[in-house]
Amino acid sequence: VQIIPKKNSDIVLNDIAYHGVVDIIRTGDGLDAINRVELEDYLKGVLPREVNNLWPFEALKAQAIASRSFAVNQVERRRTRDYDLRASTFSQAYGGKSAEKFRTNKAVDVTRGKVLVYAGRVLPAYFHSSCGGYTQDASRLWGESLPPLEGAKCRWCGWSPYFRWQARVPTKRIKKKLEDAGYDISRIDDIKAGLRDKSGRLDYISVRSGGKWFDIKCDDFIRAIGPRVLRSTNLRVKKYPFFYRFSGYGWGHGVGMCQWGAFGLAFRWWSAEKILWHYYPGTEIVNLSEVINE
Repeated sequence: VQIIPKKNSDIVLNDIAYHGVVDIIRTGDGLDAINRVELEDYLKGVLPREVNNLWPFEALKAQAIASRSFAVNQVERRRTRDYDLRASTFSQAYGGKSAEKFRTNKAVDVTRGKVLVYAGRVLPAYFHSSCGGYTQDASRLWGESLPPLEGAKCRWCGWSPYFRWQARVPTKRIKKKLEDAGYDISRIDDIKAGLRDKSGRLDYISVRSGGKWFDIKCDDFIRAIGPRVLRSTNLRVKKYPFFYRFSGYGWGHGVGMCQWGAFGLAFRWWSAEKILWHYYPGTEIVNLSEVINE
């Protein structure tokens, strides 16, 4: 079923207004609502959900170009799917027309059509909240080897409220979360950090249970415990009698542009272009019409 609004009207779904049309399709799990919307209107619903609309304008422009590049790359990859992007942070957060703000709309308008390109293709311009000092090589996380995504030093995200974080997690809760995630762990005797990459992030976490050590990929461990509890793989762990204390730096996967880093650089009068070239070295900023048929 396709829902098409009258001219100059919007569609409201779950109290959120959307541009474009909405397709309702049946899936094996029930129904999916798919908003078919023009790219620039889509971005106007993304930026206020990804960054604060009161941030320096150059940081908003950098986010607009990165988000546009990421969206176009996903469209290219998912041509055979029912939809191109999810509305959650699995792709990038999207709040429809209801989320729009004046300054973020302006950032989309003044960068209209601009994308990041590497080797003649639109870059998957990943981004995250705070890197904690060094962005991560995408190849270590997703096996995607691209020079612009190999990682960069960042000394500008210290204003992030999650630049440094810590969490106390009861041992019983860790055991339950790992069991729920499918790990056959009858008890937890110890937890230790594994090897680190050049950005300081862990490859794996070692859990000792009944005299046997289990090596769990750090991303999987965080997914099991909760990404709002353990905010990045750049973490340390210390054992206490009834709980473990985790402490770390940054929030998110760490690949691509550090959003709080862009915030800090914009306050130092860096342009959007210079910010993007720092986090995605070797890229060009061009009009979308130069690299793809719209």
